[in-house]
Amino acid sequence: MPMLSGKAWKAESKTKRGEEKDRAQGYRTMMNNTENKESKTVIARRQGLTDLGLGLTGLTDHPRKMFLGPRFVWRVFPILKWSRSYNTSTGIGDLIAGITVALTLIPQSIAYASLAGFEPQYGLYASFAGGFVYAIMGTCPQINIGPTALLSLLTFTYTNGKNPDYAILLCFIGGIIQLLAGIVQLGFLVEFVSLPVVSGFTSAAAITIASSQIKGLFGLSFNAETFISTWREVFNHIGSTRYEDTLLGLSCCVVLMGMKALKDIKLKDSQDEKVGRIVVLQRSLWFAGVARNAVVVVIASVVAFFVHEDKNRPLILTGNITPGLPAPQPPPFYTIIGNTTVSAGEMLSHLGSGLLVVPLVGVISNVAIAKAFSKGRTLDATQEIVALGACNIIGAFFRSFPVNGSFTRSAVSDASGVRTPAAGFYTGIIVLLTLGLLTPYFYFIPRAALSAVIVCAVLNMVDIAIIKRLWRTNRLDLIPLLGTFVFGLILGVELGLGCGVAIDMLLLLYYQSRPRLDIRYVDESGFPPHYSMHPVGGLHFASAEKVRSKIISLRNRKRIDTLENLTVVADGMVINGTAEPRATPNILVIYCHAVCRLDYTFLQVVQNWQSITAVNA
Repeated sequence: MPMLSGKAWKAESKTKRGEEKDRAQGYRTMMNNTENKESKTVIARRQGLTDLGLGLTGLTDHPRKMFLGPRFVWRVFPILKWSRSYNTSTGIGDLIAGITVALTLIPQSIAYASLAGFEPQYGLYASFAGGFVYAIMGTCPQINIGPTALLSLLTFTYTNGKNPDYAILLCFIGGIIQLLAGIVQLGFLVEFVSLPVVSGFTSAAAITIASSQIKGLFGLSFNAETFISTWREVFNHIGSTRYEDTLLGLSCCVVLMGMKALKDIKLKDSQDEKVGRIVVLQRSLWFAGVARNAVVVVIASVVAFFVHEDKNRPLILTGNITPGLPAPQPPPFYTIIGNTTVSAGEMLSHLGSGLLVVPLVGVISNVAIAKAFSKGRTLDATQEIVALGACNIIGAFFRSFPVNGSFTRSAVSDASGVRTPAAGFYTGIIVLLTLGLLTPYFYFIPRAALSAVIVCAVLNMVDIAIIKRLWRTNRLDLIPLLGTFVFGLILGVELGLGCGVAIDMLLLLYYQSRPRLDIRYVDESGFPPHYSMHPVGGLHFASAEKVRSKIISLRNRKRIDTLENLTVVADGMVINGTAEPRATPNILVIYCHAVCRLDYTFLQVVQNWQSITAVNA
């Protein structure tokens, strides 16, 4: 079976390396002779040269220019671009969007602080810094940075039973990891988490979050971390159900779902004189649906105020919330629990895998939201990662726990007519005013109402429609989806994510170890009978033994009858023909025009084929 010898292969590889080196040197010369800097960037991108992701090309920019040059500043701070065309009309659109988002954010932040296991004010602390930072460094106008149900659940998982200092340190370290990942171009790691895994993860997290709020809806009191332990405790304490809280909580759920449907109502009227009224009514219904969380919380608080008595408290209330703005201070690198001082090393050891899981989940969800609202525009995913990292780092100085973009609030912002990321400024200002002026009035917010807000917010995270789509496209993708979902419910969402990624990698390796070979028997006049192999993809260590076993099987006469006949002429054109196999050929021709990768292990296996049959140069 003739094939390329080792010496010939080495010589060919050396020649290719020389050609690539000359090609790169030619590009450098061409770009250095170009006077216009903008033309250099265009040429670099056109020739496919390495881009560092920060607006600078590796072959042309000096390291000092890479991090101190004007293009770096413009890339990292997009506000310098869009602020030049900012006008009154744009500002009004952003103001309306910022106020509307704040009406959703404030009740959600209080509820998510409870989900994370902290006092309500920590939810507000986590709600304003991200808006200011993202307005300066973000690229997607719709995204609102703040507490989310998913990261609040993960924060609770890694800091349960500890004081808020652990969550603040997690926010700071997670932000540093995100920032570094963006700078050194590690955003490609997100691509290893497939959409089925993300869908299974978010669905498991949504069900886990909703289950954790059952105790709030029913007025129960117990500690549980996982989905299974939560329901076990619910059944153990079902006799302690507080019917007043249950009635209020379920009523809030019904009202929230009903008000959500209001914004989707489309009113039509053919009479011109009523068009103005229809528009006003349509917008009123939409606004009522968008502000449903704030409306329900206010109404529930009024009810709690009138039924509240000093001795008899029929409803569990939020209680006192520490008023005032948080003073900026460095993240805690130690904490005091009782009479014991816990060092930063011990705190990081306790956080464990959360130092990677929390920032990874934040990046995945943030980039996914940015892609969903990009509307055909080119998305700078690297800048999104850098901006999210900066939001968490700065937020940690204001007592924030980990934050990321919220799909719900981003959708509200988009529907409100947001123009630029400056809407985050207005949202942040409203949150600061709330911290300074309104916190005393949050005392009467019922816990059942906050639980209802969380439950209704996470219901849309359960993606059932994807099962039908995967069934029609690739049913094997259901394996990582269901694996992530089931393991997420049984073991916890963070371990479920790891299991889903592992299952996906195993499937990927399975596909890679079985490349398409397209082996055919060729018998044409002018050529001796032989086999032709047309491998597609990569020939590497994972597929070496599979390819070897295929070639060994060609020595079996019975194998010939099952091969497709092919006629090949000298000029390289392929013509269909038929031929009767007369004997087992001793020649194998391998066409590598569709091979994208070849590694050392596979080449060693090729050399070992000499023990099977003679090799003709």
